[in-house]
Formats: sequence, structure tokens, C-alpha cells
Amino acid sequence: MSMEEQISKEIAELREKIGELDRQIEEASKRMKLHAEERENIHAEMKRIREEVRNLKEEKARLIEEARVLRRDVRDLRQKLLNYIIEKKQLKGELKSLRISMDVNKIKRRLDEIDLYLASHRVSREEERRLFEEASRMEAMLLEYEKALRINLSLNELSPAMEQVKNELEEKRKRLDEVSSRISKIGAEMEALNQRYDALKAEADKHHASYVEARDVRDRLEAERILASSRVYELYRLLRGKREEIMKRRISEVKAKKKREAIEKLERGEKLDFEELKILMEDEALWQLSGGKTEG
Repeated sequence: MSMEEQISKEIAELREKIGELDRQIEEASKRMKLHAEERENIHAEMKRIREEVRNLKEEKARLIEEARVLRRDVRDLRQKLLNYIIEKKQLKGELKSLRISMDVNKIKRRLDEIDLYLASHRVSREEERRLFEEASRMEAMLLEYEKALRINLSLNELSPAMEQVKNELEEKRKRLDEVSSRISKIGAEMEALNQRYDALKAEADKHHASYVEARDVRDRLEAERILASSRVYELYRLLRGKREEIMKRRISEVKAKKKREAIEKLERGEKLDFEELKILMEDEALWQLSGGKTEG
């Protein structure tokens, strides 16, 4: 096998290798694109989760502050209700301690009778003392009755106030339960989201590792392709050089043949044509020998 054939064979083999490298480079590029897209999709989902977790943290902070205020309000309302209960118990105790054995109207009539009797009759000191003592008892009973009225009035006013506090306390407790329940749910939601985030991160890392692996393969293949292409270029230059060398040798051989034929014609005294003169002109000594003879 000639050198030219060997070079042509190597070029063909290299071209086939370059074609295979191009196919592998395309496959590696596709894998890179696939893993890059998957990684970016996962990163987008991770970003959404981070935003959701941030919103949940803000909501939890607001609810924790609301719960703190609600607990304080519940304590205050509970204490207020307790004060009402103590006050009601004290008022009932005071009312129970009062001794009212006669109707207030009878007490008033009896006082009027005593006043009228003392004003219209002459009474002895003993009777006057007795009547004054009775009137004092009646007036004390009247005072206790008035006190009982005031206590009952206070009790009547206290009941709606206590009911209002109870209702408000119930509302605060209900809202506190709702807030506490939501805080617990937020904690569970955040834990689930963080677990999902960690799982996605692990998956994204795998895709990134696969992307880097495919990129390294592509870079290695492209480096091989560059080397193969460079070798093809060098071989083409070598082949071209060989062909030029062969061509020059053939041209030289043709010229040598023509030069011999021209010399033989000169020796025979024949005239030379233009091409033969050109060949002899390249050799000055032969040109001088020919004497510049041409046909025509």
C-alpha cells in the first residue's frame, strides 16, 4: 500500500471516528439539556416552597403575637369575672344577714302610728321610752330594708355585667383555641414543606451531578474531536504535499524527456518547436548551443 493510500485510509477512519464522536457529543448534549431542565424545574419548585415557608413563618409570628394578647385578655377577663363572683357572694351574704321580719309598709304605718300617738296623747316616761325604742327598732328595720333594696339593685346590675364578661371570655377562649390550633397546623405544614424541600434538593443535586458528568463527557469528546480534526487537517496537508511532490516529479520527468528529445533534434540539425525552446531556455548552456533556432 502506497503512502497516499495509507494517508487516505487514515483520513477515512478519522472521519468515521469524527462522525461517531459527533453522535456521542449530541447524546451528551441532550443529557445535559435534560438534566439541566429537570434541575431548573426542581429549583423553581424549591423556590415556591421557600416562599410558602416564608409566608407561613410570617403568619405564625402574627398568630403567636395574637395568642399572647388573647392569653392576657383571658387572664384579665377571668380575674374580672372572679371579682364579680366574689362581689356577688359578698352581696348575697350581706342580704342573708339582714333581718327583715315585717313588711316595709307595715313598718312605715307603725312609725306613723307612733308619731301620731305621741303627738296626740300625753304619755308617761315609761311608755314614751317604750315607744321610742319601738320606733328605733322600726327605723333600723327600715334602714336594713333599704340596704336590702340597694343590694338587690346591685345584684340585678351585676348579673348582666357578669354575663357580658362570660360571653367575652368565651369568645376570647374560642379565638385562642383557633389560633393555637392554627399555630400547631402551621408547624406541621412547615415540617412537611421542609422535608419536601430536602427531598427536592437531594433530587436536584443528583440531576446537577448527572449534568456535570454529561458535560465532562461532552468536553472530553469535543477535545477528542478537535484532535481528530487536527489530525485530518495535517493528513490532508501531508497528502497534498505528497501529491504536489508526485506532480512535480512527473513534470520533471516529462521535461527531462522532452529535453532529451530536443537535444536529439538539435544533434540531428532539426528545428525546435516553441515548447522545446522553452525547455531549452531553462538550461542556458543548451540554449546557447542551439543558437536560438526555431521552426518558422
